[in-house]
Amino acid sequence: MPSNGSSSAAAVWAVLRKECRSEWRTRYGLNAALLFAVTTLTAVSFAIGRLGNRTDLLAALLWIVLLFAALASLSHAFVREVEGRTLLLLRLVASPAAIATGKLVFNLLFLGVLELVTVPLFLVLMGAPPPRWGAFLGILGLGSIALGGCATLVGAVISQARGRGALYAAVSFPLLLPMLAAAVSGTRAQWEGGPVGSEARLLTAYAAAVVGASLLLYDRLWED
Repeated sequence: MPSNGSSSAAAVWAVLRKECRSEWRTRYGLNAALLFAVTTLTAVSFAIGRLGNRTDLLAALLWIVLLFAALASLSHAFVREVEGRTLLLLRLVASPAAIATGKLVFNLLFLGVLELVTVPLFLVLMGAPPPRWGAFLGILGLGSIALGGCATLVGAVISQARGRGALYAAVSFPLLLPMLAAAVSGTRAQWEGGPVGSEARLLTAYAAAVVGASLLLYDRLWED
């Protein structure tokens, strides 16, 4: 870990390495998320078959699977520190903003790995039409940043509360509804050949607002 005189970038990098090592040792979060995604997609594909050109259902199902798979695991970023009583140590060697930024970057990497497995499996099992890759990946990336930013902020807020699991979902869902609606709409539009500019701008603004507000709030979250 970096000393108190280390730069913020070094502190963020140290927190990111710590998170990657912790996840690699247990692989609890990644295994849980992948198991949920694979089980859900397999069950849906057997139950209702390939959806073909039902782009409305395909877009909604894709983001619902990604949302619940992510929320099943992303809350552990801060809960792990509280349960292991290591949060105070982290605060001694890095600022709250650096800690949370490192965890945000880790959550985004986590989402990237999850999507590398889930999205191709989804396209194959559900019989989705070929996406317009530029628009599809753009919406997927912006939605992931918004999802990761919101999940990290909520995880930091509720990390020391009782009933963290239920509280995490209850707080996250209302905050994520605008992101989810824009992501579903943009994903459907790219399959139908329509423009995705408005959805992309909304996701960009949402992600910027969440990440910006988070960086302003992190220094105040753990004062008590």
